[in-house]
Amino acid sequence: MSDLLKRMLSELDSEIAVSHVKWLTENTPSRISGKGQDTVAAEYIRDRFSDYGLEGNLLEFEAYNSHGGSSHLIVLSPETTVIDSLPCCHIASTLPQGIDLPLVYLGSGGEADYEGKDLRGKAILVEVSYSPATPEKAMIASKHGVAAMICMNWGTDQPFICNRALKAVWGNPTPETFRQIPQVAGISVSRKSGEYLRDLCAKGEVKINLRADATREWMMLSQPFGKLTGTEQPEKFLLVSAHLDAWEPGVTCNATGIATLLELARVFGKYQSELKRSIYFVNWNGHEIAEAAGSTWFHDYFFEEINKNCIGYINIDSTGMKDCVVYENEASRELSDYARQTTQEVLGEDSLMYFLEKTGDQSFFGTGVPSIAGRVGLPHEVIVEQNGACLGWWNHTVEDNLDKMDVSVLERDNKVDVGILLGLVNAKVLPYDFSKTAEYLLEKLEYIREQSGNIIDLNNVIDEANIFSSYVKELNNLRFLGNDDKLTKDQLSLLNDSLMRVSRALTASMFTYTDKYSQDSYGLSILSKPIPLLFGLIKLSKTDRSNLEFKLNYTELLRNRNRVADNLHAVNYELELLFKVIGEEK
Repeated sequence: MSDLLKRMLSELDSEIAVSHVKWLTENTPSRISGKGQDTVAAEYIRDRFSDYGLEGNLLEFEAYNSHGGSSHLIVLSPETTVIDSLPCCHIASTLPQGIDLPLVYLGSGGEADYEGKDLRGKAILVEVSYSPATPEKAMIASKHGVAAMICMNWGTDQPFICNRALKAVWGNPTPETFRQIPQVAGISVSRKSGEYLRDLCAKGEVKINLRADATREWMMLSQPFGKLTGTEQPEKFLLVSAHLDAWEPGVTCNATGIATLLELARVFGKYQSELKRSIYFVNWNGHEIAEAAGSTWFHDYFFEEINKNCIGYINIDSTGMKDCVVYENEASRELSDYARQTTQEVLGEDSLMYFLEKTGDQSFFGTGVPSIAGRVGLPHEVIVEQNGACLGWWNHTVEDNLDKMDVSVLERDNKVDVGILLGLVNAKVLPYDFSKTAEYLLEKLEYIREQSGNIIDLNNVIDEANIFSSYVKELNNLRFLGNDDKLTKDQLSLLNDSLMRVSRALTASMFTYTDKYSQDSYGLSILSKPIPLLFGLIKLSKTDRSNLEFKLNYTELLRNRNRVADNLHAVNYELELLFKVIGEEK
C-alpha cells in the first residue's frame, strides 16, 4: 500500500459522512426531482464541494419528468376488498372513475411470461424484481396491449409500498423513443397485498377497479458538479457519481451514497496537489423517475470530452446499508481484477465479483467508458428470503430511515472507494486488462455460432476475436513495461490512449444494443444476454424463413454482425499500430 493511500485512508471521518446523511434526511427528506427539495440538496452539495477546495457548480438541464398523483384499487370479484396502493410515475392516467379490468398474475412480467396468453385490455400483477427491471416490465406490457400493471413489492409480509416509475425510455426521449414510452396505468402495492391478489388469481377469475393518475411534463432540474484538477494530465479525468433524487426519506437510497461521494471529495480535495489526473464529482438528478435523465444529459452535453478523456466511471449507490456482510464489486471486465485487488489491499478481504451490465445510471456504456460500482452487500440467503430485495426490503419505501444505515458498513464502503479512485487517477498505466474480455468473446461467439447454425456467417467475427485474443498478451507485456518504468513518457501516453480506445470499442459493441450516441431502454432484456447485438441469431435460426419477422430480423442482425466485426477490426488495427510505433521507438 502506497504512503499516499495510507494517508488518505487515515483522513476518512465517518462522523462527517454521517452528518451529511442526517442533514439531507432532516432538511431534504423528499428529494423527488422537480419538487424543490432536490434543488436545496443540490445547493448544499455544491457548497460542500466549494468548502473542500473543488470547483463547485450547479448544472441545469431540462428533463421529461413525472409526479405521482393518487390511486385507488378495489377488488370487485370474487369478493370486495379495498387495497392500499401508490400510483407509479410516468403512467397513462385513468379516468377519475377508474377502469374495471380482469386481473392476471404474471410472475416476473418478462417476455416469456406472455407466451400463449392474450392479455390485451387486462391488468397484470407482477413481482418487483430485476428480471426484468420494472420499467422493462412496463415496456413489454405496453407492447402486448396490457391496460394496467400492479407492482407487488419485494420483501416478505411487510405492509409497506414501494414507489416506482414506468417510463422505460432512458433519459430524455427523442422523436422516435417518445412513442416508445409505455402507455399503461400503473400502481404499487405491498408484498402482503400482492400475495393476497396472487392467491386470489390462482383460485379463478378476478375483477378489479383501478384508478391512478400522474403528471408527465418537462421540468428544469439542477445537479451539483465538483471538479478537482490533476497536476500532470489535467485533461484526463475520472467521473464519480451518486444519484441526488430520492423517495422520502431515502437514507440508504441514496443519502448514504451522497455522503460517500462528499467524503471522497473532502479527502481528495486535501491531496489535490498529489493527483495526476482530474476527478469530476457529479450527483445525478432525474435518476428515479426520469430514468437516468441527469447522467444521460451529461453524456450528451459533454460527449466529446467524455469520449476523448474520461478514463473511467465510478457510480456510488446505497452504501452503508445495515445487515450487509461481504463487499461486492460490479465492474467492466477490463477493470474486474483491479477492483478485486484494490478491495483486498484496502480491506484485507476478498470480494464477490460480478460483471457490470447496463443499469442504474450507467449512461456511458454506449461510449464505452469502463466502470466500477461496488458496495458491501446483503447475504445471498437474505436476498432470497426477501424475494430479491438486494437493496433491502425498505428500498423506495417510507421505511428507508436512519435505522437502515450501518456506520461500520459505510466506513468499509468509503475505504474501498478511496483506493479505487486513487489507483485510477494516479496509475502510470491504466489498469485495463482485456484477458477476461477476450475469453468471453471467443466463448460466446462460438456459442452463438453453434446454437444458430451459423445462419449468418460469424467466421470473420471469430477470426477477428482470435486475433484480438492473441494481441492481449503482448498488450499486457507493454502494461508491465510501463509500470516498471521501461517506457518513455510519450510511449506511456500512447499506451494509455490505446487502452482507452480499445475499451471504448469493445464495450460499445459487445455489451450494448443501441449505438454510442443513443441509449438502450431501461432494463432492456436483451442486455442480459451474451453479446446482445448477435444473440438474436439463435431465435432467428428457429424462425420460419417465409415469415415477415424472419426477413426483418435477418436484415437487422446482418448489420449487427457487420458492426461487431468492424469494431473488432478497429481494435486490432489500433493495437497493430501501437505495437509498431512502440517497437520502432524501442
